Formats: sequence, structure tokens, C-alpha cells
Amino acid sequence: MNILNHLTKSNKIALIQGKKKISFTDLLEQGLRFGTYLTHQGIKKDDAVLIFIPLSITLYKTMIGAWAIGAVPIFVDFSRGVHFVNDTVLRLKPKAVICDHITALARLKYPSLKKIKMLKIHARGVQAPILNLDDAHPALLTFTSGTTGTPKTVVRSHGFLMAQYEVLKEHLDFSSHHTDLGTLAVFTLANLASLMTTVLPTKRYQAKVIPKKLARSIEKESVSRLIGSPKLISDLLQYSKLKTVEVVYLGGAPVYPSVIKKIPEHIDLHLVYGSTEAEPIAHLKWSQIDEVALEKIRSGYGLPVGRVVPEVECMIGEDHEILVRGVTVLAKDGPGTWHKTGDTGFFDETGSLWLTGKVSQTINDKYGILHPFAIECVLDSHFGIRGAVLKEQQHRIVVIGECGLEEAQILAVLEGFHVDRVMKIEALPMDKRHGAKIDYERVKEMISK
Repeated sequence: MNILNHLTKSNKIALIQGKKKISFTDLLEQGLRFGTYLTHQGIKKDDAVLIFIPLSITLYKTMIGAWAIGAVPIFVDFSRGVHFVNDTVLRLKPKAVICDHITALARLKYPSLKKIKMLKIHARGVQAPILNLDDAHPALLTFTSGTTGTPKTVVRSHGFLMAQYEVLKEHLDFSSHHTDLGTLAVFTLANLASLMTTVLPTKRYQAKVIPKKLARSIEKESVSRLIGSPKLISDLLQYSKLKTVEVVYLGGAPVYPSVIKKIPEHIDLHLVYGSTEAEPIAHLKWSQIDEVALEKIRSGYGLPVGRVVPEVECMIGEDHEILVRGVTVLAKDGPGTWHKTGDTGFFDETGSLWLTGKVSQTINDKYGILHPFAIECVLDSHFGIRGAVLKEQQHRIVVIGECGLEEAQILAVLEGFHVDRVMKIEALPMDKRHGAKIDYERVKEMISK
């Protein structure tokens, strides 16, 4: 089944980006015309094409054109640098790279892309017929750096994307009356299948989304549903009370209590736990959290993420690592095998899943096992600050950014965790993707200088 078979023609607006708007009918028709252009350029079924276009209306036209003829879009994280991009391209050897007028020039900084046929978006002529594809046919290839820095391929088939959509639809509100803010591509695909209008950020080629500009778009287009990272909503709340927003789904990074406290009461807040290889894993409606759970967060249990969705199996493996398998899990060793999330956690007496941190950050010393993320939640609950927990020689230390708190105040709430001292640096470095997770490796580098 080709995923395009689930797109419906309608005069309703599908995508909005700044002053540009396009209906579901026009989006599909222009995408299919691009499919014909790809065929005329020698692209055929099973050919891999690298898409070098930012999040935009044009991006979705491009994807529709490639899917129509059975080509396989590749997406590479260009922010990882020239070496990473060149390595990825040389390994996969795509048939062509698809660019717009700006990325056509930007591609010249990557030696490997200079040798590949370059195509620009073209939406004239007849519409390509939609090929009927097997569920196992690849729909998307994405690349991550992996643990060694060597590009790791993540393959999503047409069948997988449809299965993922069906699961998301069961647990998230995809009612067509909503207008959604689209900052995560996989959810925008689900929106298109649900006849839901999506507002795309107008960042284009800028390094970051501009929250003030995005807040204006939310109000102008009466966005009623928002899916994004906790950092995104924190930024937006600096410029808007989000009066039109009815429901918010937060994921991609831990959602700390200090963030939740900022969210207006009129918003129906949900936490969605998942990963690149498994989305969703668990889902929590925050209004169902009681005082007992809040006290556990303050005491260092970690962060609740709700019940695991029925379509996914979940167990706690060695080193308290969360393992999952199911129809929406891209397991490394094939369907049915357990996928290691890299996260640690546990199930409480009610069957709710709790996160306690990363396997790679777990401290195991003479005092026993300590999950740094649990202490991060304690610091956030008591002081609204972030802190990295590290082992330095035989000592447990907490590293925080500059603030008005004294070391004694912090150590007092961490009594029982055997923390020896608190170290202050100018500011804690955060991850580049969402800006919501502490970059522990960078913290180690900073305190070692």
C-alpha cells in the first residue's frame, strides 16, 4: 500500500507557511506532477533520492512526487557537518539530490554532492499515477550519527508509516477540525492523512525557529493543537498565552515540572514518550497526575510518562534499560526483536512507566546505583534549575549554571543521594536538536579544563 493512497483531495487548506497556503487537492496534484518530472529525469522505482530542502510546503510536494513513482527519499542531518554528509552520501550513492534555489548553491560545499545529478522542484505537466507498493517498500531513509559517529541508517517502510499513523491516531487527537503547529515532520504526515491543517514555521534557512514570529503565526492562524519539545513551548510562552491552543503534546525531551507549571490551565496537556526508532511508546494525560506522583518526582523517583500504548510491548532489561518491540518499533535486528532505547526506567505499582535517565549516564559506585536524571527532577521541582550529576574520581558532584543559590541549599534537598559538592559554571550546555537535554559530554569537558 502506497502511503499516498491515504491522502484525500479537498479544497481545505493543508499547509500554511507565512503568507503561502496550499489546499490538499493542490498539494497532491503538484506533488504528482513532480513525480512525472522525476520519471522524465530518469528516476524510477527503488531509486534513492537525497532531499536537500528545509521544512516547507515544497518539501511535502517533493516527498509526494518521490512516493508516487516508488522512489525512496533520503534525509540527512546537514547540521552534523561536511564529513558526516559526505560519508553518508558516499555510502548510499543516491541517484539524485533534489534542491530548491538556495540549497542548489549550498550543496556545493559538500564534495560528494557535486558529483550527483541535481534536480530542482518542478510541478508542471501531467500527474504521475500512484504506484501500488508492497507494505515493505522503503518510504524514508534517515541517518543518525550513531554511537561511533558512523552514519546509521533508519529505514521506514510504507507499511510502517501507516501502522505508526494508526497507533498515533488511537492515542492523540487527530480531529480534522484542529489546526496544528507542525515542527515535527512525522506528525505533519499524519496530519495530512487526517485532513488536518498544519502551520509550518517560517524559519526556512535560519539556524533556529524564531519563537516571537511563531507565536504570532499561532494567533493569526488560530492554531488549536501543538506538538513539540518542552523547549519550544517554553519559548512560545514568553510571547503568547496561547489562547487559541486547546491541546498540547510534549515529547522529544524530558518535560520537567517547571515547564508544566508555565502552561496555561485552559490547555489539555499530554506527555508522549518515544524515540526515533519507536514512536509512540507511552502516553500520559497530565491532568491525571496526583499529588502522590508529584511528591515522588520531588523525592527523586524520576518522571512519569504514563502507560505503554497497547500496540507496543515494553520490559525493563539489564541495567534498568527500557526495551520495546511492536509494529511501530524499528528494531535493529528485525521485526519482533527487542529494541534498546538507551533510557533507564521502571514500572510503578499502577503499571505506569517512569523515566530515570540514560544508561550511559548511570553512576554505579560504593553507594549503589544513581540515575542522574532523577536528581535533575529534584532540582527542577525545588528550585526550577537544571543540574548535571557526574562522578569525579570517588565523588558525586552536581554541576549547575550560575544562580543565586548557595551550595548548602542544594545539598540539603539532595540529602540521601550522597552528593559531595556543587560546582557552578557560567551556563549548562544543552543538546543542539531540541535544546532541552543537558549535554553531559560537553559538561565533562568544561569542568576538566
